[in-house]
Amino acid sequence: MDFLIVPLIFGLIVAVALAAAAGSRRYETQWKAAADRLQLGFTPGRLFSRPKITGETGTLTVTIDVSSSSSGSSNSVHTRYRVGFPPLGFELRMSRQTGLAKAAAMFGMSDTEIGDAEFDEAFSVKTSAPERLAARLSPADRRVLVNLVEDYRSVKITHDQLTYQKRGIDRETGTVATTAQRLIEAARTLQGASAEPIRPGLSRPIPVREAIPPPPPVMRPDPFDMQPVLDPIPPASGMPEPTATKSTAPVPIASEVTAEEVAEGLFAKKSLSFQVARLFEDKYEGKTVEWPGVVRRVITGIGPSDPTRVAVLVATVRHELFGTIEVEAIASMEGRVPRDVAEGRQVNLHGTLSGIDAMGRRLYMENARLV
Repeated sequence: MDFLIVPLIFGLIVAVALAAAAGSRRYETQWKAAADRLQLGFTPGRLFSRPKITGETGTLTVTIDVSSSSSGSSNSVHTRYRVGFPPLGFELRMSRQTGLAKAAAMFGMSDTEIGDAEFDEAFSVKTSAPERLAARLSPADRRVLVNLVEDYRSVKITHDQLTYQKRGIDRETGTVATTAQRLIEAARTLQGASAEPIRPGLSRPIPVREAIPPPPPVMRPDPFDMQPVLDPIPPASGMPEPTATKSTAPVPIASEVTAEEVAEGLFAKKSLSFQVARLFEDKYEGKTVEWPGVVRRVITGIGPSDPTRVAVLVATVRHELFGTIEVEAIASMEGRVPRDVAEGRQVNLHGTLSGIDAMGRRLYMENARLV
């Protein structure tokens, strides 16, 4: 019977690995959609690994994965979010203020304080340069971090990384994308105003009107053959003029809201990203729009039936803090787009507003088509 032990153990290991892979497949579609929304890379799960989201946004590096830990006979999994940024230049450890830390303060073992009562109440801070930390964070920056630790209680911040770990696996696209966006916003806040690049606005180019092609020849069925044949060219005289046919081109549909109106309403004021996202959901989500714009990039799916995403610059607005900023629409459409739809091309997008990346100033459009 001993000779059966090795195959049995091997079969058990394979069964566990297959079960883990099946579990990964159940949520990796949601993670891929979140990676697309965040414009990060996605690595699908393998036999002995789980899906992972990685990539860079500006000077930040983002990693979202699943970690496992064992304690005695139990095993638990966590969704782990990590956002790295260039080192601040001084030592720093920040986490949520706990009851234990408050009790320690009664015995003189207090944390570093920066003089902001709300911030000092929310965070336990260890740093080698409290003056530099206080000078780096404006009152609005501190409010961003306080809101973050109130919503994500296990957040930890060091001099070069911000991490958040949650028990279980986040399986919804919106949860993964929103959590990552909140952490990215906090990381940019820690970097200071220089982390938010200001790009010069682009003047909207004048659309180029293309020549209207001649109508195709009229087709009629041949009574002796099922294949279509061409009508002969009528003589110059003695024949009635052909009847004009109705155009089958799609009639433009009036937008429920303009791109400039949406951009002004969402991105012109200094607001927190979750406040902008909430405003979008309340006021603009689900609206049908048809907007002109300039193609920035075309992201083609791998398979022939995969959707194609087209990033289009649709508006430039004046931000009260950062100056002129640009707003993009990321349109998802079925199949391939025409070959002449490339960077710099003027297009009209028709679709339904479905999502937002408040920090990246991007709007997402589903069921889109080029008009």
